[in-house]
Amino acid sequence: MAIGAAGQVASHQAEGAAVEGRNRAKLKNFDRANKQYRDEIMFDQVQYENDQIEADIAYDNTYQNMVDQFAEQDVALDKLFAEGDQKLESAIIDMYESDYAGTQTGRTAMRLAGRSAKKLGQYKSHLIHTMMMAETDVSRAKDTIGRKAESDARAIYNKVRFAPSVGPTPQSPELEAKPSSAGLILGLAGTAVQGFKDFKSFKADNKGLKGNKKITSKSAEAYNRSNYDDHGSGISYDQHWAGINAMHPDEK
Repeated sequence: MAIGAAGQVASHQAEGAAVEGRNRAKLKNFDRANKQYRDEIMFDQVQYENDQIEADIAYDNTYQNMVDQFAEQDVALDKLFAEGDQKLESAIIDMYESDYAGTQTGRTAMRLAGRSAKKLGQYKSHLIHTMMMAETDVSRAKDTIGRKAESDARAIYNKVRFAPSVGPTPQSPELEAKPSSAGLILGLAGTAVQGFKDFKSFKADNKGLKGNKKITSKSAEAYNRSNYDDHGSGISYDQHWAGINAMHPDEK
């Protein structure tokens, strides 16, 4: 009985230790998941701050590129206007150099002078029209450049528009409950009752064997061994009676 009780206590303690070990492993994994969660948040935040710095640089580059293109358009337009002024000046000089009004009189002189002035007016109109169209083209090109810069700036902004989202923290594990002591107590009580019954049966069998001279002590032992029932405890006959004898040394 003592061995059976000790076995039940040891089994109960082993089961409790196993549950404690599994719970400890779950808590360790939970702690590791929390550390990884915090590290990922830190790395995401550092990456976001770096992206913001790069976005500021990209903003400056986009704006500077737009200003440079505007300047190129203005330089091209100024050059075109300067060339137009030079051409107009040359046309005026040519008109005066080819004017015969000073050497001729009458209708012919007036006709030649009028024709030169007319040609100068037509050429001036052509130059003005060309410069106005160039100015329109430059304005249109600036609008295109501005829209492109605005689109690039919007794309840069969308890359850093939202800060990294923080997901839910790791869910805490469900820990196993340790085995109840009520089962152990009931098992020990059952073992004690069964041991007491076996002890009384053993005494009755020994009295019967003493009254029968033909039955030897070996026969009694063989009889008890053959009729022994461990009741599913897994305790052998020798272990069982060794426990009983240890508890009742005066009954041997």
